[in-house]
Amino acid sequence: MAADHWERLESDMTRTRHVVVVGGGNAAFCAALAAREQGAQVTLLERAPHEARGGNSRFTAGAMRTVYGGAPDLRRIMPELTDAEVARTDFGSYSRERFYDDLGRVTQYRSDPDLAERLIEGSYETLVWMHGHGVRFLPLYGRQSFEVDGKVRFWGGLTVEAWGGGPGLVDSLTSIAERAGVALRYGARATRLERHGSGWRGGGGRGGV
Repeated sequence: MAADHWERLESDMTRTRHVVVVGGGNAAFCAALAAREQGAQVTLLERAPHEARGGNSRFTAGAMRTVYGGAPDLRRIMPELTDAEVARTDFGSYSRERFYDDLGRVTQYRSDPDLAERLIEGSYETLVWMHGHGVRFLPLYGRQSFEVDGKVRFWGGLTVEAWGGGPGLVDSLTSIAERAGVALRYGARATRLERHGSGWRGGGGRGGV
């Protein structure tokens, strides 16, 4: 099986600027789509079979922590929000400062400062980009909201979730990647990288590359 995977990758790599993405969760699919936007040929390796694809993303609520200034920002990624829904909901805001504080608290300030900055500063535009590719978002009413005096309010800095939760997010990204021309390889694991000429190639045992 390893030989079969590698033969297909070797065939793909006859094209220029080939990118291999390891993993099949939210981050992996976003990396694959970003590479395709830049004109690369992309192969995504998912260790699980098709029916169990998605990694940790499949088992989450699909919640997305993002900086936003209020309902107008949210409507950019959730155009289905009605005026009535906005009127009865206090979406509040989530500032960069709060995001930094929350990230520091849960990591005990052990996160890489440069990576933390990239995560936080790019959080909103990343969701805008995902929405532009077809990922649907909605308010995270079920897990992160409560009603006070007829007004729905959110807590914990989480207001946005992907349509269908984690499984819905994975299904959506899979379809988007397939339409974009990303080659998806299921049952394929990467075990190590080996230097090969001017680039890198995979190396591994049975069932992997």
